[in-house]
Amino acid sequence: MSDHTNRQPPNPGFEQRVREIFSQAAFVSELGITPAEIGPGLCESTLAIRPTHLQQDGFVHAGVQATIADHTAGAAAATLVGANETVLSVEFKINMLRPAVGQLLRCKAAVLKPGRTLIVVEAEVFAIDGERTKLTSKATVTLAVVRIPER
Repeated sequence: MSDHTNRQPPNPGFEQRVREIFSQAAFVSELGITPAEIGPGLCESTLAIRPTHLQQDGFVHAGVQATIADHTAGAAAATLVGANETVLSVEFKINMLRPAVGQLLRCKAAVLKPGRTLIVVEAEVFAIDGERTKLTSKATVTLAVVRIPER
């Protein structure tokens, strides 16, 4: 993944904004996804796997993996927009590489291509099972930069 730690975010409060993005998204909060690390163009999140996250064969459901990948990618993109802007997913592709089994999911997202109107982000989802960590899915997410309406 690309490293954008040398990029200067236009919003100096980007870290607090990303934490709000996680706490204010009801579906994401209900699943239990939380931010772990946040930096310019980067975001990591975690999810403690519960029985409700599993599909019929005992693997983490593809929808859960897609949600953590999409939301973490959006958070990474949100670190690079202004205080009066937000990002919305406009295109999303995910590859399920192997069944996700374990106690924890960790998603790492990094901006590949920042832009004024579109931002492209790559997100990788890892399943952690004891001492073993396996890459289970990889997503590419394109997000539109949208001005937040004044209230």
